[in-house]
Amino acid sequence: MNSTIIVPTYRSENEHTYPAASHLRTRGAHRWEEFPSDSIECIEENPIFFLETSDSPRIKARASCAIDSAAQHHPDRQVRVLFTSPTALDLTDPFTKYLTQLDNVRLLRINMSVVVEGTPLSHWYKKGIWKSSPYRITHVSDALRLGVIWKYGGLYLDTDVVVMRSLSHFRNTTTTDNGKNLGSVLLAFEPYHPLLQATIIDFAASYTPSDFARNGPVLLNKHFKERCHVESVDELYIGGENTCDVEVLPYKSTYPIGYSEWQEYFRPQITPNETAFDSCYIIHVWNFLSSGGKLVVGQNSLYEVAMKRHCPKVYELVKKVGYA
Repeated sequence: MNSTIIVPTYRSENEHTYPAASHLRTRGAHRWEEFPSDSIECIEENPIFFLETSDSPRIKARASCAIDSAAQHHPDRQVRVLFTSPTALDLTDPFTKYLTQLDNVRLLRINMSVVVEGTPLSHWYKKGIWKSSPYRITHVSDALRLGVIWKYGGLYLDTDVVVMRSLSHFRNTTTTDNGKNLGSVLLAFEPYHPLLQATIIDFAASYTPSDFARNGPVLLNKHFKERCHVESVDELYIGGENTCDVEVLPYKSTYPIGYSEWQEYFRPQITPNETAFDSCYIIHVWNFLSSGGKLVVGQNSLYEVAMKRHCPKVYELVKKVGYA
């Protein structure tokens, strides 16, 4: 049975009206167009979100593994893959077709103006400065991941991860990409969390189309440090004293291999290492650096072993292609 979000509002100093940050949404969801059908799909409580903002008509192997591994480790949660592309997906692509067959995965084309409606990002979107940015794809991704989780709550994950275990116990949790600063590869928050709200208000007010990184992780770090009264995120790992309602996962639990060593994910191994990532929640393969590299089937690389264990059906498709 479909239900709706009922949200009180507050009026900010500049008279824009947004949902009140202190109010958790009621059971229900906003409606989006579901692909490939014309039916309307609700967003359930505590969903898992992925974003595809590149306008690609197909889902590549690595993204398919990220989505599949999330679905397999969270069989009782709905995984929603949100596309900004106005074009239809290529259902002849084997990876895309496979994902449409999973019971708890839906591929959803979204209207950005509808998604950001009622959020601090609405005015930013309508101004349209982002359309001329050389980093448009990245900036749209930065905006949507923050806005979607702020508005609906749940878990956001990048498409270049592999999920190693259930993440369902995380509440108002994110990651650090270098032990010092926040990363936004994983965002698990309740709706209308004040940290995300402060970040997206600042994003909309100070958006810089010519700056690659400032509009996303840099702003998130700024408001995290202000809210939590810390100079570095390593002061606030899970298990330590926490007074700001934000948890930060230890670096090695989500980034076991740093960006400067990304090649280690793809290096051939004589004997497969089955336990390399047993203490990790996710692994992040740094696709913006490693997209030119290849997982070659049969070389027992760390990434290949992870795919075999955590997205085995996708791995079977990769075997037919020979690489990912």
